[in-house]
Amino acid sequence: MQNSFVDITKTYATRQGSPNSVRNISENSITSETLQSNLDALSVEDPDTSVAKVTPERIYSVACHPNPNHIIACAGDKQGHLGVEAKQEEESSSDGVHLFKPFNGAVSSLTWNQCGTSLLAASYDGSVRSFDVEKQVFKEVFATYSDDDIYKDKLGYGECFFLSTSEGSVMHVDLRFKGKVTFDQTLSESKINSVSSHPNGYAIATAGLSTVVQVWDLRTMTGSLSKKPKPLAWQNVGKSVNSAFFSPSGKRLLTTTMMDHLDILEDAHLASGLIKAPKTRIKHDNHTGRWLSTFMARWHPATFSGEEIFVSGSMNKPRTIEIFGVDGSLLRAIRGDALTAVASRCCFHPSTEKLIVIGGNSSGRLTIAR
Repeated sequence: MQNSFVDITKTYATRQGSPNSVRNISENSITSETLQSNLDALSVEDPDTSVAKVTPERIYSVACHPNPNHIIACAGDKQGHLGVEAKQEEESSSDGVHLFKPFNGAVSSLTWNQCGTSLLAASYDGSVRSFDVEKQVFKEVFATYSDDDIYKDKLGYGECFFLSTSEGSVMHVDLRFKGKVTFDQTLSESKINSVSSHPNGYAIATAGLSTVVQVWDLRTMTGSLSKKPKPLAWQNVGKSVNSAFFSPSGKRLLTTTMMDHLDILEDAHLASGLIKAPKTRIKHDNHTGRWLSTFMARWHPATFSGEEIFVSGSMNKPRTIEIFGVDGSLLRAIRGDALTAVASRCCFHPSTEKLIVIGGNSSGRLTIAR
């Protein structure tokens, strides 16, 4: 089974070429005209094929391997386990769950590289590790050597990544220079829950317990400890913010707040000063309680003829995974016999040819809608 998992990822990496190669858009890609029919087709009706126990404890993070022909869904849990579920399009003897224990704290973020050959994972134990799929080993690429629950979301891509901390700072780490910290700034007096990089390469958004969503221009930061950085723009939320993520195009910034809102800010990276109101506001119950992981609404990593969509867990009954459009409309409420618990952490498979949604719950189970 392990060899099959490796073969799937190796085949995809070989076909992709170099990490910087340009991907061609398939003629079978979903368009804005076919998007709704693909959303309507998503199903979680069969518990035998749609749900699997992948980690022993509550799921804190989820990610999906970029191979368009196979589903390799990953989940990190509260105790530092990483569970990997490999599924073929048709039922196969190579299907199954692989369980690893690379960390001593909750796995807060998971990100595959473009080629699908390695997985970056960050943990509350203060370390970041890279999982080499072919060798089936984890390599520590960065660590604080501290027992504090310091490192949070969100990782970047390729050979570099951003980290935000419970102390309110943001770091940028470059693996090309043996994990050198190329940027380290305190941007908040409170814990930062997420940091998201804009496609332009110099704007970032931070959000957390300060109750403010802030957009920063890295070009204006001098690195001087005596000069406090100033945000490019900000939105006062009123309560803590679980996450803030730029959309694939960078035009929109999606926030999940404890004000029970999903907010969409447009062109926040071009704004200046106070953002008085979001472009779109969705009323959404985000109070998951102490036993469930918080909601963090996530974008699909691709656009469909310019259309952007995002997914979120839901407190609604029957249990539901919700997919929204940028105008705030609920495009699909996924329900079925296999979805019996709140899927707090959700993501999309990055494929542009078919829609696949992954949801992780607090029992360590992944539900796959396809």
